[in-house]
Amino acid sequence: MYRFKFTKAVSTIPGWAVVAADAGGWDMTIISPFELGYGVQLLLHIYSEDGLSFKLTDSGRAACYVTHRDLVLTEELIHELNNTHGIKYAQVDNSGEIIAKHRDLNLLHKAVEDAAKLALAMVFKCPVSIIERNKNETR
Repeated sequence: MYRFKFTKAVSTIPGWAVVAADAGGWDMTIISPFELGYGVQLLLHIYSEDGLSFKLTDSGRAACYVTHRDLVLTEELIHELNNTHGIKYAQVDNSGEIIAKHRDLNLLHKAVEDAAKLALAMVFKCPVSIIERNKNETR
């Protein structure tokens, strides 16, 4: 019963698509409906041990993407990202990984939204000169 609730909660996140799921239904990977840039989409891995709670991670993918775009994720920047107004259900850890852990499965959609906001906030912090240079390289 709880497995169905978890699977339904993950598969009904508006706009996101499930791209991988284990046979038991306790681990799922979803892909964002938007790009971080240059064809790169946000992937989130969501898993549950009991079907009522969940853990979410991007496995550091957003941090790797912005680091490639010359953004340095300093302790101060991570603190700033984690204190962004309106973001309560996900956070960036010291390694740059976006994570969320909640005992209430009803918070899953909010955690996914906040994880997406954090990833986009990282992208928006990328140096403009790098973004402009990369746009010109692709033309």
